[in-house]
Amino acid sequence: MKAFDIGLSALRSQQLTLSVQGNNLANASTPGYHRQVAGLASRAPLRGDNFSIGAGVDVTGVRRMQATAIETSLLRNSSEAGYSQQSQDIAKQIESLLTPGDASIHAALSNFFNRLEKIANTPQDRTVRQEFLSSATELINEFNGLDQKLTSLARDVSLNLNDAVKQVNQNVKDIAQLNAEIYRARTLGITPNELLDRRDQIASQLSEYVEVDTVTTADGHEQTLIAGGQVTIGILPVTFRVMQDANSKTGIGVNDLPTAMTLSSGSLTAMTTSLNDTIPEFKSRLRDLSRGIVQTVDQQHAQGISDSGPASVLAGNRGVKDVSVPLTRSNPAFPISYGELSITVTDNATGLRRTERVIIDPDSDSLDDVAAKLSAISGVTASVDGARNTLSIAAQGAYSIDFAGRSDNPADSSINSHPDETGILAALGIGSLFEGSEPGTFKVRNEILENPGQLAASVTGLPGDGRNIAAMASLRDVRFDALAGRTFTEEMADVTAESGLRVQTSESQNTQLQAFRQRLEIDRDAISGVDINEEMLQMMQTQRAYQAAAKLITTADQMLTELFQLVR
Repeated sequence: MKAFDIGLSALRSQQLTLSVQGNNLANASTPGYHRQVAGLASRAPLRGDNFSIGAGVDVTGVRRMQATAIETSLLRNSSEAGYSQQSQDIAKQIESLLTPGDASIHAALSNFFNRLEKIANTPQDRTVRQEFLSSATELINEFNGLDQKLTSLARDVSLNLNDAVKQVNQNVKDIAQLNAEIYRARTLGITPNELLDRRDQIASQLSEYVEVDTVTTADGHEQTLIAGGQVTIGILPVTFRVMQDANSKTGIGVNDLPTAMTLSSGSLTAMTTSLNDTIPEFKSRLRDLSRGIVQTVDQQHAQGISDSGPASVLAGNRGVKDVSVPLTRSNPAFPISYGELSITVTDNATGLRRTERVIIDPDSDSLDDVAAKLSAISGVTASVDGARNTLSIAAQGAYSIDFAGRSDNPADSSINSHPDETGILAALGIGSLFEGSEPGTFKVRNEILENPGQLAASVTGLPGDGRNIAAMASLRDVRFDALAGRTFTEEMADVTAESGLRVQTSESQNTQLQAFRQRLEIDRDAISGVDINEEMLQMMQTQRAYQAAAKLITTADQMLTELFQLVR
């Protein structure tokens, strides 16, 4: 009887369907699991006695429910979120370094100029001078500390990048192995649903680091595309590595290829961008700001006179790369321009003084040439320290020297507002307040820290004259072209605002991406997710179908038994 075959096919089909449904329930909370559905199809009918009667049911396969377009969007969202989250983490660390407060660089910068103004009002007060020197040390320490902390941040990001690349390589290796197993299963006629789930779960993890997509070729091979298809992972893995190009830019290379990939999203992109652009940009702006403060303050300080009057020796503390080549090619600490340098030579016995002027041409004059020009002045000797490549200027005999730009007439208290048109005094560290030329090397000169009377407060050397200190204090309000027309305080505020803006931008992007991801996950789960209530309902339907198939077999058996009884 056909009824037995039909009933048995129904029993087997419903048993398999029940197994699939049970597997769905078992994996309802398994990350990356896709709901499976048993596909049922009626058997081809058998012809007999002019009738075409169905032969039962078969399971044609177990289908993995997947919304390809939605899952592709989720992979892209994961890559963009990885980039945005990593960028936000780094931006927050930078912002925390620049947050204004009582012990911040903002307070130190304000205190520095406030104390200068206080000295200008009471130039002879030793306590006020000591307070200023403490604030100068604090400001320099803040700049040095910020530079060091940003360097440490870059080092930490670099270490994290290396760890991330190791994880990427492990993910790529696992994906290649699974791709091979998936293809092998298909060649054996096995539906590799569980293997595909595992592969897609790893691909989702990988997408946090770099842009990922998955495709299936016509011959059944699985391919995972990295970075927009720049790298294709089939059944053989590749090795990613952190590399440096000729310009010391950090990138991600593949195997032994000499050029880095072009990345657009993922945390690897955020980390390389931070190492190549973000952190160097903040370091550069803070470097320019600190150098600008040191250069301009030192330049003004060099044009003043300490309490002890004009100097007998002025030793530079900043050297050049080569004392015999033009200054522009000898890498001075600060730029030197063409112009006139005025030096006042005072006869200590008579009090008479004279101002001598030398022309400095950095395009043709070397440090040796500058020393020779100064030595040609009567009463002055200039020498170059061959070990340090620095310049020292000394007064001969009973003479003393200064660069205050005073009138040759002792009764005339007026001064030349630009005794050094070239900037060479600050560049060579002659008569400076600070030492060093880069963040990390800056410090207040020990001679001044030990003897505040060495502070060049005046332009005359007379008690109560604080005009040079006042000129230094007025630098607070000067706008500099190198700082895009901003003052020192405005530049510091702008750097801080930029760090905060980057945090806000990243947070906004993260919020939008998270909201979009939630919508995508809802749409994906509606197709691929396991709804326990729905599965239970379908399981009850399968149970009834199974009971009906069993009833069919029982009924057919009773009919056959009755027939045999009639024959007897």
